[in-house]
Amino acid sequence: MRPTTAPVLSAEEVQALRARTDSALGLPGRAYFSSEFYAAERRDLFAASWVGIGFASDVENAGDIQPITIAGWELVLVRAHNSSLKCFYNVCRHRGMKIIASKCSANELRCPYHSWTYGLDGCLVETPATAEIRGKAGFEVEKASLGLVPVRCEEWFGIVFVNIDGQALPLREHLNPTVSRVGRSFDLSEFRPARGGRSGKFDCAANWKVVLEGGVEDYHALHRIARQRVDHSIEDGGFVYSGISSRSRIEGWRPSSGGEVGETQLPVSSWMKKWSIVETLLLMIYPNTLLICSPNWISISLIIPMGPENTVCIAKTYFAEGGHTEPYAAIREESGKYWKSIFDESGRIWAEIQALQRQREELGLATRFSLYFERCLHLFQLYIAERLIASDGVSGSA
Repeated sequence: MRPTTAPVLSAEEVQALRARTDSALGLPGRAYFSSEFYAAERRDLFAASWVGIGFASDVENAGDIQPITIAGWELVLVRAHNSSLKCFYNVCRHRGMKIIASKCSANELRCPYHSWTYGLDGCLVETPATAEIRGKAGFEVEKASLGLVPVRCEEWFGIVFVNIDGQALPLREHLNPTVSRVGRSFDLSEFRPARGGRSGKFDCAANWKVVLEGGVEDYHALHRIARQRVDHSIEDGGFVYSGISSRSRIEGWRPSSGGEVGETQLPVSSWMKKWSIVETLLLMIYPNTLLICSPNWISISLIIPMGPENTVCIAKTYFAEGGHTEPYAAIREESGKYWKSIFDESGRIWAEIQALQRQREELGLATRFSLYFERCLHLFQLYIAERLIASDGVSGSA
C-alpha cells in the first residue's frame, strides 16, 4: 500500500542526486535523523531487501539461540535440532512479550511472561493453565496455528541474511553479481575465521548511512596510520553493491592494516600468489553489509540500525592460508588493535557529522561527492533514493 504521507524526498532532491557525480547533491540532512525518513527505510529497505543480521557461527550448535534487533524489528535466530538455521519474530503469540532477551542455549523458547513455550522449530508446544483448573472450565489453545511467525532466512559465506517481507528474489539469485565479482579475485574457501583483525561489536552515535559510507570511501585523510590508496577502481554492481578495488604486483607488497609484526606478516592467499597479483576489494552489499577483501584477510561488517541516530557494527574476520592458526596469533592481535584505533577515531568523527545534520537541514546545505574517490557513495545514495521513491511514487522530474 502506498504511504499517504508526503514523500520523504522531493522531486527536486531526486533530480539533483541523479546528476553526474561531480555535480550531484547528496541526500538531505533529514535523511540522517528524521523519524519519517527512517520509517521509510525500515519499510522499503530493511523489510523489502536481504539484510545482514548476524553470523551463522553465532548459533553454531543445535539449541543455540540469538536475539537480533535491526531497524526496530525484533528477531531471534535459532539452530534447530536438525542443524537447520531458522529465524522468527521474537514476539510471543499470547500477549506480545519479547521471548528471548539474550543469547542462550536451550531445547525450547519459553516466554518469561506466562511461560508459553515453543520448540526450536517455532511450533507452540505448551500453554500453561489454559485447560481445566480446579474444576473450572478452561479452553483448548489451537497450537497448530499459534507458532512463532517465521522470517525468511538464508546464509552466504557465514553471513545470515533475512528478508522480512518475504518478497525478494532467492538470496543466491540476488547475490549472484556479488558472488561473481568476489570470485574473480578471491577463493573464499581459503579463508578461516579467528580472533583478531576487524572483529568485534561497536556502538556509534550516528545514522547507519554515516557509518557505512565512512567504512568504504578512500578520500579522507583522517587516519594517519593508514596508507591512502590512489590507484583504485570503482565497483558498480547496480542495485546490489558498490565499492572500490585496487590491484598491484605482489613483489614488494606490504600489508597496511596491522597485518605484520616486524618482518613477519600474515600469509597471502595462494590464489593471489599463483597470479603474482594482490588485490583489495571493498564492497557495500546493499543495504547494510560491508565486505572488505584483502590479500591475507577478509572482513565482514554488518551495519545494524538501532534508530535514526544510533548504529551497532558487528564485524568478523577470516584469515587466509593458515593465518587463523596459533603461530600468527600475535599478528592478529596487533591487527585487532590497529582496527580498534581506526574505529575509535572514525566513531568520533561520525558522531560529530551526525550532530550537525539538523543544522545542515535547517540551512539547506547539500553535500557533494569527489568524482574520483566517492563515486561508490553516490551510487549507494542513489540506491537509497530509488528504493524509497519507488514506494512514494516520486518521478524525480522537477
